[in-house]
Amino acid sequence: MTPPSRWEREAAKVTSEVARRAIRRLDFLEWVILAMTAALAVGGGGLVALLLVGRSAPGFRGTWIATSLLLLIVPGALTLLRHRKDERHREAKESGTDEDG
Repeated sequence: MTPPSRWEREAAKVTSEVARRAIRRLDFLEWVILAMTAALAVGGGGLVALLLVGRSAPGFRGTWIATSLLLLIVPGALTLLRHRKDERHREAKESGTDEDG
């Protein structure tokens, strides 16, 4: 087996740098999406609390907090469960032990 040529080493270096840049951009995008999701959950929780108990009710703040957490945690948990299920299905399919057929 021959060692990689100079051109192959340079191509590997450029590819590695491009991949690192893409990973940094995706990490940033992930944080932006998380922040937007949290903001939407807080806004939606406020709206739900307003509709349920009214702005001047003593339990408004607690209701707002609870509904905001529910609007953030429940969809997030469902998404994680679905992702793990899809991952297990993909691994089973790759290993040839797919139970679904």
